[in-house]
Amino acid sequence: MLLNNKLNKRKLNFFIRYCIIGVFSIAFELLIRKLFLNFNLNNLISTFFPLLIGISFAFICNISFNFKIPRYYYKKSFIYFSIISISSFSFQYLLSKFLIFENLNYEITRFLIFGIVFLIAYNFHIKFSFAKNKKVGVAIYLDDNENIEDIFYKVGFYPDYIHVDFVDKSMNTSVDEPNFNKFLDIKKLWPNHRIESHIMSKQPSKYIDKLSKYSDVIYFHYEIDENINLINDEINKYKIKPGLVLHASKNYKNIEDLIKTYKEILILCIEKPGESGQDFLEKSGDLIERVNNLKIREKFNLCVDGGLSQKNISKIDCEKIVSASSVFKNANPKKQIKNFQKILNN
Repeated sequence: MLLNNKLNKRKLNFFIRYCIIGVFSIAFELLIRKLFLNFNLNNLISTFFPLLIGISFAFICNISFNFKIPRYYYKKSFIYFSIISISSFSFQYLLSKFLIFENLNYEITRFLIFGIVFLIAYNFHIKFSFAKNKKVGVAIYLDDNENIEDIFYKVGFYPDYIHVDFVDKSMNTSVDEPNFNKFLDIKKLWPNHRIESHIMSKQPSKYIDKLSKYSDVIYFHYEIDENINLINDEINKYKIKPGLVLHASKNYKNIEDLIKTYKEILILCIEKPGESGQDFLEKSGDLIERVNNLKIREKFNLCVDGGLSQKNISKIDCEKIVSASSVFKNANPKKQIKNFQKILNN
């Protein structure tokens, strides 16, 4: 219950900042409107242009102080933000025609109606305008040595999502076969969290059916013994997002052609798949930069996994990171997740 309260408090902080920015943006809009009217501009211009200025002001403040999103999503996010805000204003305008506000001026009416539809607009902004704010996930391995309840005790609901790793002997001969029953414990403890699964196997097709019951995203490696297009199609059949894993130790040519059909990309930044606690490969930065500079960059989410710490994530530009040892071995895992979230979004 305490962990739920802390999670809700974090979400409440986003909402409170959003409300404060909204109030200031409307006040700014109304001030500009008054100036326009003082210059004897017609009512349409004096209403529409200040509205656009207020929307722009609110968007800039939100991406600067509240919902941090990658720079390459600014354009798309602003389009969503503008459409939702203008639709909200239009709804407010229509609503004012059905409610009794004859004795109130435009400014007071704007604030009153604004408050009525504010929560609805906020939910749309969360779903569309600021859906790309950066997230921190914790990695859980599907093996018998992993104590799921102990992990939950350490991190609670603080991770933005759960990243499930499993590796078979085709990629790491020293591991045991994955225990898929662990998924039941994960779903029980994090029933509302997004789950992203990472198949570390040369034959990922063997596991897709089992993972489809629990996963929102299924990642598989480019370096497999199967046709990656067929694996992509197989995952899509289950209405789940397929994700492609690129390994920082490899040299890829024509990266854009490799990933252009995927909405989810993961860069693995450790030498050996399936072993936690490895160092971050220095050459990972080059691959991350190449991916971020692609013309199609805004069309996919980038996740960076492996060897991450407070020192190196400040240099990484991506939507999501995954951490295991840096979180679980920390004296205060929950605080470490918050530190990662703060660094990633600044």
